[in-house]
Amino acid sequence: MKHQITTIAFFLSISSFAISQENAGRKITLDTALDIALKENKTLQISQLEVDKAYSKLTEARGNLMPKINASGQYTRNIEKPVIFLPPGSFGNISGKPTIMEIGSDNSYNASVSASLPIFSYPIYSSISMASTGTDLAQEANKGTKAKTIADVKKNFYQVLLAREAKNLMQASLKNALDNLENVRRMQKQGLVSEYDLIRAEVQVENIKPIALQAENNYELAKNSFKITLGLDAAEQIDVEGELKYVPVDPLNLNTAINEALQQNSDIKQLNFQVELSKEMVHLERSNHLPTLAVFGNYQYQTQANNFKFSDYYWVKTFFAGLQIQVPIFNGWGTQAKVDQAKISYQQAAERQSLITESIKIQTQNALYRIEQAKKRIEGQDRAIAQAEKGYEIAKSRYNNGLGTQLEINDAELALTQAKVNYYQAVYDYEVAKAELDQLLGKSL
Repeated sequence: MKHQITTIAFFLSISSFAISQENAGRKITLDTALDIALKENKTLQISQLEVDKAYSKLTEARGNLMPKINASGQYTRNIEKPVIFLPPGSFGNISGKPTIMEIGSDNSYNASVSASLPIFSYPIYSSISMASTGTDLAQEANKGTKAKTIADVKKNFYQVLLAREAKNLMQASLKNALDNLENVRRMQKQGLVSEYDLIRAEVQVENIKPIALQAENNYELAKNSFKITLGLDAAEQIDVEGELKYVPVDPLNLNTAINEALQQNSDIKQLNFQVELSKEMVHLERSNHLPTLAVFGNYQYQTQANNFKFSDYYWVKTFFAGLQIQVPIFNGWGTQAKVDQAKISYQQAAERQSLITESIKIQTQNALYRIEQAKKRIEGQDRAIAQAEKGYEIAKSRYNNGLGTQLEINDAELALTQAKVNYYQAVYDYEVAKAELDQLLGKSL
């Protein structure tokens, strides 16, 4: 019997929860929880921001094909004017020394507009392609986060229901123990049972009390963990509505499930995009061997004067345009080293793709296996509950008629509680396995 109590206590301690009092709060069903999480979950919000950032990077990459136009203005005060040196003899200078001539004025003004436009630049085209693939990757990562959030909500929702059932079972068990204690006390006063039976009944009550308290604590913190998943404020009170009930579904064929996972699983899709990005990175690094061609132009408006009589200034306009070609010749093998690194990164991505693909196959197979095993456990525990209830009633009847012992009642009551605990655990495992399978298959709402 002591072993059975320990088993139940271990089951009820599967989650690390803190002590709290149950209060009525916001009504939350599974559908409501999913709606809240898809709007409020912080991880999902961060994932959506990554999508927005990826689109911003794509805009940046495309912007490199657009003209670059800059305007500038400059004022210079020549405290000591610049000079030029003329050879001896210039302008009739017979001293043998060079002639020094000041140039310019005290004040110099310059305004200009410059523009450039790439005509051919393969690195720009490669960066645009990579940014486009990056947006696809961010979108798929967001879908994967959404699928994970849905699975987490379901698992946390069923965890709350499981904790609530455990709490209710232990409260019912405690009530049964208290009722039995009162019955034994009456019978002991009438001389129908021994003092030993009374002691056993009292010990049974004291053994169940801490387990019932732990179950209450577990239920409260299961709800707290659920609130984190939903993105709700920690202080908000919630009341989870639902029932941990077995609803069988038609099982998927293993090959069908694996094929669907390979086509729809978000992790695999993300890896496909990562492989594509790695391949495009190789093209980008190789493109640094290629020449680039751009057109440029500059328009200037300038003047110089020794005073600040702006109306008397004489402004001069200049304009030029041209083509610029840049041909990489040698940079210490740096470009080729980057190409080699990109190739290695591509190989690594391909290996990760193969590894994750096999892992998804195994995870899908395991999820189907857990579903089938949980179904068998549910069916078995359903029968066990019926037998345990019958045994408990027989034990009570035998004891009341002086044919049984207090130990028989305790054992029968624990057997009934254990059967119910096992049943709800099996239903929980069944629902969790279904949620994990849906995530593997890339299913959302």
